[in-house]
Formats: sequence, C-alpha cells, structure tokens
Amino acid sequence: MHHETRKANGARHGTAVLLSAPGITIPKWAKKEIEGTVTATTEIIRSGDDALRLLRKIRSGYKPIGLEFWLVSIDRAKLGSEPYFAGVWKRLKDRTIDYAWHCPDCLRPLERYDKDLDEMVPLGWYECADSVSPTIEECREALLSHTVKPNGLPYELNVKWRRSQRVTECTHEDCHAKFWRSANENKGETRNKARVNISRVLKKAKKFFDLLIVDEVHQCKADGSGRGDALHQLVGAAKKNVLLTGTLVNGKSTSIKEILWRTDAKALLEQGFEGNSGMVQWAERYGKLKEVVTLKEVNDGWVTRKKRVKQQPTEEPGIAPQLTAQFLLHKAGFLELSDMGLPLVELKELPVFLTMDSEHGEEYALFHDELKENCKTRSSLGYKGAWSKFIPATNNYADAPHLGASVYFGGSEVKAKAFPSDYYHEKERHLVQLVQQELADNRGCIIFNYYTGEYQQNERTQAVLKAHGIESIILDEPSPDKRQECIDEFEKKGEKVIICNCKMVEIGLDLLPWPTIIFNQLCYESSSVRQAGRRGWRIGQEKECRVYYLVYNGTQQMAQFIRIMSARGHAMMVEGRLDKSSLAQYSRDSQSTLASDLANCFASSEVADAWTKLAAKDIEGVETVSEADFKTVLAHRMKALANETRRLCGLPPMEDFVLPKDDVVSTKELNTDVIEHEVSTVKMRKLLNQLAEQIDLFDYYNIQVIESTSIKQRKKVANGQLTFVFDM
Repeated sequence: MHHETRKANGARHGTAVLLSAPGITIPKWAKKEIEGTVTATTEIIRSGDDALRLLRKIRSGYKPIGLEFWLVSIDRAKLGSEPYFAGVWKRLKDRTIDYAWHCPDCLRPLERYDKDLDEMVPLGWYECADSVSPTIEECREALLSHTVKPNGLPYELNVKWRRSQRVTECTHEDCHAKFWRSANENKGETRNKARVNISRVLKKAKKFFDLLIVDEVHQCKADGSGRGDALHQLVGAAKKNVLLTGTLVNGKSTSIKEILWRTDAKALLEQGFEGNSGMVQWAERYGKLKEVVTLKEVNDGWVTRKKRVKQQPTEEPGIAPQLTAQFLLHKAGFLELSDMGLPLVELKELPVFLTMDSEHGEEYALFHDELKENCKTRSSLGYKGAWSKFIPATNNYADAPHLGASVYFGGSEVKAKAFPSDYYHEKERHLVQLVQQELADNRGCIIFNYYTGEYQQNERTQAVLKAHGIESIILDEPSPDKRQECIDEFEKKGEKVIICNCKMVEIGLDLLPWPTIIFNQLCYESSSVRQAGRRGWRIGQEKECRVYYLVYNGTQQMAQFIRIMSARGHAMMVEGRLDKSSLAQYSRDSQSTLASDLANCFASSEVADAWTKLAAKDIEGVETVSEADFKTVLAHRMKALANETRRLCGLPPMEDFVLPKDDVVSTKELNTDVIEHEVSTVKMRKLLNQLAEQIDLFDYYNIQVIESTSIKQRKKVANGQLTFVFDM
C-alpha cells in the first residue's frame, strides 16, 4: 500500500505513525496487526536511548518513505528518572519534639490545609515519603545515632519518595522554590541509573508523526498517573490521534474526564472546566454523587445541639446523556463484531449465587456486624480511612475462612474464627464440581481471583483443586512482555486449568484453548470484569464460551456484584447498547460500593436474570451460532466473503458457490480507479490458489484489494483480467 503526502516544495514523503499500547500487545501489533495486514516498516522503541536516537534522526531532516510505524509500550513510555524531594526535615521552631518538612530556600516550615481543623498545619513525613519507606519513628531513631545530610536525613536512611501533586513548590507567597528533581546516583540518592522519559522525548519531535494510535486508552484514565502523563506527552507528538478501547467508560462519568482533558482540552475549556477542576465538579454535572452527612452532638455549655458534618462526596455509577452528546457523538465511532459480518460461537454468562454453610454463615454474620459497628464508630469520630479494611476483610473471610480474620483499630481488634485448612466451604466445593464437569467435556478452564497478594487466594484455589485430583497451574508472570510467552507454553504443554488474577489477562491476550472462564472473585472495576470475561470469546474460537460468576449471597460479594451490574449498564448506555428507559431494571437499590448492613447483601434470582439479560444486550447484533453448527456456518460465510472479494476484483465466483444473478457485476462496470501494482508471479499464484480453495478466517483479513481515487492512476484490463494487489 502506498501512502504519501506532499510537502510545500513539491517533494513527497510517506506517513509516520506512532502506536502506543500495553506492553503485552506490542508483539501482536507488530507481527499480526501491522505486518500481517499492510505493507509497512515497523520499529519498536524499547528504551530512552531508542527514543533519543529517533529524535536525532528526525532533527537531521529524516522523512518517512511509505508507511512507517514506531511502536512503544505505554508502560515504558511513562517511565522517567526517579524523583527526589528537595525539602529539609528538621525540628519545628519553638517546639522540642515535632519535626516537619521545610523549604530548602527560605527554610520556613511547609504547610497544608487541614479541613477538619480548618487551618494550615505543618507538612508531615508521609506527605512526601511513601508508606513503604522507613517510618517516622525509624527516622527519629536514626537521627540520634547518625550524621545527617544537608536535607536533615541520616546518611544510612534510604527514603522512597511519594510524589504528590499538592506538594510541588513552596507554600509561602514570597518564595516559589521547586521541590522535585531527578535523583542523583553519584550523591547516593538512588541505586538506579538515570533514565530518560520516552514520552517527553517523543514530544520534542514537534508533530513529526502524522498519526498517533493509542490502544486500550482507558488505562490512562487516572488523574496524576504515569500513564496519563505519558498519553498527554504523546498526543503532543502527532498531528492527529486515534484512541482505541473496548471499554470506553466503567459506569462512572469521571472515568473519561482525564482522557478528554489530555486529548481535547479545548472542548472542556468551552464548557467552563479548567486544569484544576476536580472530579467532584465534573461528577456534579455529568455523573452521580453520593454525599453522606453525619450528626454530631456539640455541648456549648448551656445547650446541647447537633452539628451537621459533611463527608467527602463519593461518585456512584451514573452518566448523564449530556456527556455523550457534548464530548463523544461527533468524535467517536462505535464499531462492533457485528460490523464484520462474521458469526461467533455462542457466549453464555451464568451467575451462580451460593449460600454459605450454616456455621460459616453464622461466623461471617458476627464478624460482618462487629466490624461494621467499629468502622461506623471510627468514621463518626472523624478517622480517615475508617472503612478501608471493611471490603477486603469481609470478602476474604467469605472465601478464605481457613485464614480467619483480624482487623486492628488502634487499641482494639475485631477477629473471626479460623476454620481448619481441610475445610472446603460451599464455593470451593462448587468450584471443584464445575471444573470437573468442564474437563469431562474436554474444555479448558481459567479461574480468576482478585485478592492474590497477602491472602494467597491463587495458592489456596490450586491446593483445593489438587486435593480433589485436578492439576492446575498459576499464571503469575509479572512482566507483561513475557506473559503471552507463558500462555503459549501452557498451550504446548496441554495445561487444562489456569489460575490467575483477572487483571493479568484483562487486555491483549487470546485464550482460545480455555473457553470456560470462572470468576471465583470479582474486582470492582466493571471494565476489567467485562474485558477479562471475553478472553476466550474471540475470532477463531470454535467452542461455546461460558463465563461463570460465583457469588456468596448474603455477603459483601453480592453488593459488589450488583454494583458491577449497575456500572456495566451505565457504560453500555454511553456505548449506545442500552437506552435510559431500560437502565432502571439493571440499577438496583444497593449501588453503593459498601453495603455495611447484611440486609443489603441479599438478592433474589431476579438479579441473576437481570445480569443474563444485560449480558445478552452487550452482544446484541452479533450473530452467534451453536457449537454444533458453527464450523458449517462459518465455512459457508467465508466462501461468501471470498466470492465477494473475487467479484470486486472482476473474477468469476467459485465453482461450488454461485452468486445470484443480481449480484454479478461485469468487468466493464469496474473500469475505473484501481491502482496498478507490480506483484511477483509467485505471490499472485499463491493468492489465486488460496482463493480457489476455502479461505480461512485469518487469510481473509490478510487480503486487501487496493483501490485509488486518483484520476491519473487507471487500471489496466488485459484479456478480461484486472491487475490488482493483495497486501500480505
């Protein structure tokens, strides 16, 4: 394929495309999507040195020849030099104990606003030091026994900094000292070598790239994230940009705000938003906010009155139609599998609501209620993060009762009984039966957990399966670039059961050998659940796909499930798959992230039916065929597509498949606007042989008929045959 643009002096050059994607999909983009589809050169930017080399090449006057792609992983593009905080840690003046951060220039204490005290307070240790760094007590002990650096910290203390957007420069009006710089290896501030930020280097190319393509752009949605900053820089490197994602929003309006700000700030400025406009301001207009007000008794000496204390508003699933109308309709294209005209095998989503064993259920209820009361009390007293441990503690006591449960609150502790390690609760027993059933049908299974760190849910699931005679393997490869290699190795070895965190295979992987997916645990990101659940339902899958969701009724897991369903419905409304009148039946009363009362954790079979209907609407328009008929229908459809290709090229249809007379177009009607290309005899013979036989699914997408709109380029007809090109 020939792509060209015209410079002012009349010379021609090609098209430069910068493609950013998750690291796990870069090899797939290079080999399958680009080289397997178009004639183009590809180059992968793997380091800052590669980016600097390209920048020097561009500045020396380089222009692309033909179509050229430069690929970069968004995870590599975001990496930069390690940050270092320039503040000075020392005692506060006129005090004997308290330490705080001070400005390195004016040496005055740095301050922040405390909304609870309604006053400015000194900047504390954890405002800039990461929580995994040495604690403030360890710092004080080190100060007593070590000499200190100019910044007031002991030489022996290695602090990991947490770069905060709130602490960037001196808080005093007459001093604007900058606090963050790159860590210097020679000064002992870091053990890592200096690293160049790829995204910032590419931005210096000054619109050299004609097009920026960003795959899975929803991963750049977080405010203040490294990926988000990398997206902002890369957008400045290209004249135009195309953003790709299968899950545009996660049900909340703020999930798209930062993407819009980084790619089309003008549209937000026109609506009155600025760079410092917060998420609450956005959600007030385009989303749904939940505001909690608590009443505190205040004794004024004579009268006891109640004071209303507002908590920080939280966003609930919900998106106003204005968001779609103002920011998406005129700049977004929604393409679905149905637009390809090819059928897929059937997909079934099956929620399974389970009831705990009686003893397990009683212990859970006691733990749930006691923990709720403690969290509620601490929240009313104004403690930050009072509810932060409630969800993981309750969810994991439901799934891992053998670990027991223990949550500390200062001087108090909420505990739950630990069951024997050989006790297999109802969900584990059901999981074993489900896997045995699928394996008996020769179907590979993937089991998704979420709490896979300190709770070791993957290891527990593997042990339970092994105790029942089922072999499995855990996917825990930390490098996204090597994860596909692990999957390929599992397929070669014939592994039938894989256990992993759903976030590890959320994007980029095709898991065709494992058509059964079982969510043993869910995560609160509806976009992650939607994408992970489709890893087996891809083009090329010939077996019926089944997705099971195992949920304990009467627990926090049910509130989580209902919330995900609500968020999924709102996301589908933005995508045009669901209208607002139908949304109500999928948005249940329990939409809060936290359902602290057990009464809100129960759901009837109607919820399962609602999920099944919502899942059906999610793939509405896609032609699905039963597993028994799929191969026959697909073969017939592929022959139809092959004959349509032959018709457009002026070739007769296959002998065993004749098109209706109305669909046949003579060669004379095609006598305009086809590019003449030189194609080797060997390649042409190979292509014609492929067309003469049944074309397989991937061959069809590797064949492109090139047509031109240029008047000067005319097709040539020789003996009734057209000269055409297929880009392999």
